[in-house]
Amino acid sequence: MVDKQQFFLPCFVVCAFFSAVITAQGIQVDTDPRSIIVTENQRNVSLLCRVGRPVEFCTFILPNRANQIVLRPGDPPRDGLQYFGGGFERGACGITIDRIVASHNGPFKCSLFVDGSSADGQIDVVVAVAPQLPSIETLNDANNLQVDAQLVARCVTRGGNPGATLTWFLDDEPIYQGVSTQQEVQEEGYDTPSQILELSRFIHADDSGRNLVCEAKHQAYPDGVSRTRLPINVNFPPQYLPETTVHGLTLGRTVEVTVMIRAKPAPSVMWTVDGLTIEQGHQIDRYEAPIPVPLGNGAYNVTLIIANLQLEDLSRTYRLKAFNQVGDQDYTILLSSLEAEVDESSGVGIGGIIGIVLAALIVLAAVALIIVARATGRWCFRGKSSSTTTSNARIGETDTTDDRGGVGEQLLSTDFSGTPAADPPTPETALEMENRVYNETTIPILMRPKNLRNLDLLQHQLPRRESNQTDNSSLYSRESSQIGDPNQVGLPVVNKNRWIPSQQRELLEKQANLLKAGANIRRKRETEIF
Repeated sequence: MVDKQQFFLPCFVVCAFFSAVITAQGIQVDTDPRSIIVTENQRNVSLLCRVGRPVEFCTFILPNRANQIVLRPGDPPRDGLQYFGGGFERGACGITIDRIVASHNGPFKCSLFVDGSSADGQIDVVVAVAPQLPSIETLNDANNLQVDAQLVARCVTRGGNPGATLTWFLDDEPIYQGVSTQQEVQEEGYDTPSQILELSRFIHADDSGRNLVCEAKHQAYPDGVSRTRLPINVNFPPQYLPETTVHGLTLGRTVEVTVMIRAKPAPSVMWTVDGLTIEQGHQIDRYEAPIPVPLGNGAYNVTLIIANLQLEDLSRTYRLKAFNQVGDQDYTILLSSLEAEVDESSGVGIGGIIGIVLAALIVLAAVALIIVARATGRWCFRGKSSSTTTSNARIGETDTTDDRGGVGEQLLSTDFSGTPAADPPTPETALEMENRVYNETTIPILMRPKNLRNLDLLQHQLPRRESNQTDNSSLYSRESSQIGDPNQVGLPVVNKNRWIPSQQRELLEKQANLLKAGANIRRKRETEIF
């Protein structure tokens, strides 16, 4: 019996131990946050560890410390540390740090005890330390750079935690070309790596007077960013200019011909006019060359004064030579009394505007004329018309179609016969012949045409005109007995039926009535004479 107890007791202890280890390994500790970056002297920073069951108590181990700190809810702060969380019954165990110091940089380890076993967690705390202000290191003398020379510079920050982010600028413009990848270099005397960003750039004349800027971003800086500037001074010869024309000069007055050139250091100038050389600060005849006036950043106004400008002065070519220690340049200047011309290459000039206005007026005038023509029926908008004179009115002429697309009117007429006398007729013979001709004459009758496309028109005839007055009876009425001689009213002898359009028919009818009335008047006068 004793042997059995001695056997089971060690087994129970071993099983209890492995059970505690397995239980502890099965508990997951959540941390909030997992890691954090803080700055030195930052206040009230809280770290929290928690599990999904109530805890008995918890401890924290701070960086650079070997002993544990026991925290309980409701305990007063100790060494600037205090319990943080919702209580042990909720499985929460946290710590609040009153003020961050550099020694707080590192891992914070928490241990939560559940049923006699502990579950551990870790929160990484990084105490940010502001690095030194960024500095610019150059291999060239930035105060004496030459055009097209290569500038090699380094932007460096030291002693920061974590490292700063570096960027190059030219004034406010970021520089991307010639910039290498940022490097971390462990330098002697510094606990943290130094940050280095290199720049290689060819210098241009426009870079003169600008600033090379190294920018460092770090959360420990007061404004989060720090900048260092390095002025760039570039020496360059007078820069090229194309042929220049000075406009707006007035004849008979003293004028100033001024051009702006760029050079550094200050240039010396010399004018040449038709073989006559005028150096700066001198006057010859009507020409004077003042000393160039600096405008800043390597720009200078160079002027030639001409007294009593003459017409021949405008035809001359003026040569300017500028030179300094770096180089020289020649310029050509022309003079004009006209104002500067409008540059039409980038838009519409005065000529273009005038052309557009004239074109618009022509279009408007054409539209107005067309509208008036249509309203009054003139020009190409006027319909077909026939002359009202007897010579152009030919009774019996036929058009193939009328305005209604081919439907016309048919004029049926009989022969007008009469045999002229060989000898002059007596009054009695003339009267008898006239009565015979009138009695045998058949007046034309207007009939509807035969239209195979509309069979209803085959049976339809135009109504005859009626008149209450015998003298005004229609020329086309068979019942009219007081009609003048057809030969007297201009009616031709027609032996065939012809087609005429309705519009021409009406015009001919009116003309025939007028001719008939005239024939009646003439007959009446002849009767009175006889």
